[in-house]
Amino acid sequence: MEKKIIRRSITMTQEMRDRLALLVSKQPRDTTEADVIREAVRLYLDNQEDIIGSRKHFQKSLQERLDKLEAAMSFHLNILIYLLAALEPEGSADRIAEAIIAARRDGETLLAQIQAVREMKASKR
Repeated sequence: MEKKIIRRSITMTQEMRDRLALLVSKQPRDTTEADVIREAVRLYLDNQEDIIGSRKHFQKSLQERLDKLEAAMSFHLNILIYLLAALEPEGSADRIAEAIIAARRDGETLLAQIQAVREMKASKR
């Protein structure tokens, strides 16, 4: 069990106090108001994405960066695939334009397929 070293006092309305008492009454017998308040503060702090260094902020910003990199990589890979398929020298300028258009068009589908695979893997865990 954690050692409690900081003590704080709070002020609340009677309505908040009544709601807190109701919540505590629904918990196991050894749960105190302080336990419920401590858990509420813990959840609040964990959900503050703006706090630099918080676990949730780091996970979210890392995931956003990975998603952007994945989208860029998928786009470029699509262009390469379409260009390889269109290696005929005749009409190469048109083929390059077609490859870029096709990569833009099909990129979203590929990303959706990647996301579906991720979700399937996550549901197996």
